[in-house]
Amino acid sequence: MPWQVYLSGEIHTDWRERILDGAGAAGLDVVFTGPVTDHGASDDCGAAILGAKLVILNPERKCRVEDIPMHQIVAQMDTLINDVRPDLVITHSAHDMHWDHSLVNRATVSALRRWPCNLLAYVSSYEMNAQNSTRTVGQCFADITETIERKVEAIAAHETQLRKMDLDSTRDVARAMGRLAGVQYAEAYEVLRLRF
Repeated sequence: MPWQVYLSGEIHTDWRERILDGAGAAGLDVVFTGPVTDHGASDDCGAAILGAKLVILNPERKCRVEDIPMHQIVAQMDTLINDVRPDLVITHSAHDMHWDHSLVNRATVSALRRWPCNLLAYVSSYEMNAQNSTRTVGQCFADITETIERKVEAIAAHETQLRKMDLDSTRDVARAMGRLAGVQYAEAYEVLRLRF
């Protein structure tokens, strides 16, 4: 009877292929499964559900954020910000426990140093960040009562991450934030910069 092995983990490098090749070369009786590894396909689907334009830095490189020098990420984001000229940017919180999320926060804040726009941050997963004592709920809230189902649908489309997510908890957290904001469902944001 073959071993059943689920290859969980990041999808940006070729480690799965190396394991599959090695197991095949060794003649191991193993059945491998894992997440959808076409990150772009799930991102494209989520963006389409939200009606958003998806922009991916370094689409030709199969790598993780932490594999790219910070100055290169900031330079690419400088160019993107200059092209888009946003009024509002929402990024990951610096307090997010995901290492790559906090790197994205640092790069975003740095890239916005010369662009005058509103800047908010969010925690990607309250469940995974619950032990972080420096985390706050947020200082402002967005009413998402009318769009909660579209949000859940977009998250569900992100198959590369779905095994790590509980879609019911997405509604639960939005409901809890809604109680704080006085609406049915809300998202909480940390205010990093607010212009009037």
